[in-house]
Amino acid sequence: MALQEYECPACGGAMEFNPHTQKLKCPYCDSEFDVKDYVANHNSSSQGEAVEKPSSEENASSGEQLYVYSCGSCGGEILATESLGSTKCPFCNNNIVVKEKFTGEFKPDYIIPFQKTKEDAVEIYRNYVKSKRLVPSVFLEENHIDEIKGVYVPFWLFDGKESFNGQYEATKIRTWSDAAYNYRETKYYSVSRAGTESFEKVPCDGSKEMPDDLMESLEPFDHSKMVPFNMGYLAGFFANKYNVGALECKAHALKRMDVTTAADFRNTISGYTSVMPVSEHCGTVTSSHKYALYPVYMLSTTWNNNNYIFAMNGQNGRFVGDLPFSIKQALKYYIPIGLIASVVGFICMYLFR
Repeated sequence: MALQEYECPACGGAMEFNPHTQKLKCPYCDSEFDVKDYVANHNSSSQGEAVEKPSSEENASSGEQLYVYSCGSCGGEILATESLGSTKCPFCNNNIVVKEKFTGEFKPDYIIPFQKTKEDAVEIYRNYVKSKRLVPSVFLEENHIDEIKGVYVPFWLFDGKESFNGQYEATKIRTWSDAAYNYRETKYYSVSRAGTESFEKVPCDGSKEMPDDLMESLEPFDHSKMVPFNMGYLAGFFANKYNVGALECKAHALKRMDVTTAADFRNTISGYTSVMPVSEHCGTVTSSHKYALYPVYMLSTTWNNNNYIFAMNGQNGRFVGDLPFSIKQALKYYIPIGLIASVVGFICMYLFR
């Protein structure tokens, strides 16, 4: 498997994709190139040799096959998993793409380039922590970011048309009174809904390493910024080829379409006091898929001997992650509020009794 390396034609430095300018930039001489115009001038013919035994207990337990590549710039050994297609040389920091991971049948149709930098990710992370009042007050000061890396995550994008047929029982209730009685009139209705709904680019994570619920929590991604795939966008970032096939992801994507279709048709029913579903049936009329890479920042932080993982949408900055809970902070914020509410309640009760 040949390697593609991103060396600066002017000074030989390691070129990186700059999310702000959307161009390849050399951090040493500030040379910039449009991604579509850059031609790699220093590649390695290293084919990658399989490692007989994993070099760590972690890799052994995961069962992932490891490969060793030779860096074309310094000759150093680069260790990578079978699915890792873009990485850095640990010796000369050169940005490297394993071309065969993103060519032929593995070539993505699209890519959403990073629009946020690592510095943006750190700033958004700090603001995210500051906005959480129940986090220990010393968390932000004492913890440190162990690792932050930009990763292009493989996604399958599904287009589809869903058919729907639903039956509902609805009621209209009217009440009134006269001098002698209170009246209640209930009318019952049978409501039907049927039709089709079309979907475009419903995403489904194609990586075993990324939990589906975590990736879905980073949505939405702006597909108007999606561009045809070019390996130049990978320079300076990690990237994985898919290790979960489209067929495996299809059922999950269609289920998402079914849930949305049923909710959309149900929401067309209005003007009734109550609506109860009797039956709802969805079916797939047509479906197709494309392959794309989405930008995600993964952050790992340590505090009080515990590790916390966060993820950020590398396009719009949407941030998700779990933070520690502080009882001290909860008491600090909510006991005064509770005391004030109690005093106000007592005064109101005294004034209006």
